[in-house]
Amino acid sequence: MSMCRSSNWNSGAKHEAGYDAFMTGCIFAQVCSHPGFNFKLHPPFTNLTHDEKLQKHINLLYLSWINSDIIDLRTGKQTAESSYNSLKFRYPKIVFSNICLIWGFPSKLKAREIRECISKVFGPSSVSSIYHLDETAVFVQFSKEEYVSVFLELKETLERNNDPSSVLHPLSKLLEGGNTRASSYEFYKEICSSSISKVLFADQAESIGIKWKTKLLGENEMASFRNSTGESESGRMNSVIDDLSCSHFLVDLC
Repeated sequence: MSMCRSSNWNSGAKHEAGYDAFMTGCIFAQVCSHPGFNFKLHPPFTNLTHDEKLQKHINLLYLSWINSDIIDLRTGKQTAESSYNSLKFRYPKIVFSNICLIWGFPSKLKAREIRECISKVFGPSSVSSIYHLDETAVFVQFSKEEYVSVFLELKETLERNNDPSSVLHPLSKLLEGGNTRASSYEFYKEICSSSISKVLFADQAESIGIKWKTKLLGENEMASFRNSTGESESGRMNSVIDDLSCSHFLVDLC
């Protein structure tokens, strides 16, 4: 499938068989590379079932990645692979309420740089993980749920003020270009529920009419946050937003 066609053609359907098959092959090749298998060192018709590096990964069906439900198709019984356990410790548990969706930022920014921008403001342990959806979209999982609302309100404040302190703020690198958008994870599901399918997430969001830059938490989400933290904690977080928007950039300049 040509890049031109994959970028511009849209049937309105969720998938196309040829593209699905191609991407399945790409994902399979990527997965095989993790244990160290190199396709370039083997002839095209190599029987992968005989490869030593892939042996312990063959014929395993992962029913639930989070709960470690793995079925060995050779025996039909559930098994617990050591390879899974190592991945479980390698990657933090996914907590959807702690996730912020950010997209539309400059494509030159990598996950490490995004983490640095946010950590300069919220602290070195504030970001648990960052997952790239594509070159201009990421999931940022914070270590605390309240950081999501604080980040969204801080972003909205910086863009609204647009003063010298905003330009010098550590988050300015992430907001460069004026096209950066952000929301909680809940809005991600709404965007993806559209029948329109685009290559980049930023284009997907635009195709359903997204015009705003920051989707602040709704009343229900904020009520849930207040119930979990208490009214006094919620008020304290408001003062934190003011501090983060005008003082942390001074630390960065020292």
